[in-house]
Amino acid sequence: MTRRVQIPAYTDHWMKGDRFGELIDVRWGKVFKNRWGDKANVAHVKLDTSKKIVRVLLDDCTEAD
Repeated sequence: MTRRVQIPAYTDHWMKGDRFGELIDVRWGKVFKNRWGDKANVAHVKLDTSKKIVRVLLDDCTEAD
């Protein structure tokens, strides 16, 4: 079963209307850090409309129905 998520509102893709996608992979981010400077999990999401794979912080994603 695949997990559907909504990417964070601060991304350009979300503002263009490409908001939902399928969670493909989650990795421990070495470069990506959250707002407090801690390392964070990075979600690889394949977007519905554009079919692009974007990387976003997993904590900032919300689960979609």
